[in-house]
Amino acid sequence: MESRRVAQGVPLEEYQLTRADHRRQEEAVATADWVQRQLAKAPPWSDEKLEAIQELLSPPPRPSEFARWRVRLYCGHIREVRRSRNRERPDGGVTDHERCGECGLDPSVIVAFEPIAGDG
Repeated sequence: MESRRVAQGVPLEEYQLTRADHRRQEEAVATADWVQRQLAKAPPWSDEKLEAIQELLSPPPRPSEFARWRVRLYCGHIREVRRSRNRERPDGGVTDHERCGECGLDPSVIVAFEPIAGDG
């Protein structure tokens, strides 16, 4: 398996996409499409049930628990993200992609990253 490159000493703006990046993006899009199809089949939830689930899944984060990273997305845009300080990298698992606020690509996988000075 081809390992993910990390932009160490290479400006994120100059990062070149790899075959693995293209494959990860295709997989993320296919997964997001599948999830949307499954959600479309599900019966609607009441507002109360939605609120209860959101409360369970989203405990209020404490700022001290997060590190900030500059990430380059598959679409080429660069943004800042916050991830748990317990993680060595801002990508991986369900957090290996973001919605791009500039072009709207959703999902757009994280292809390179660097910590923001003073964090993590």
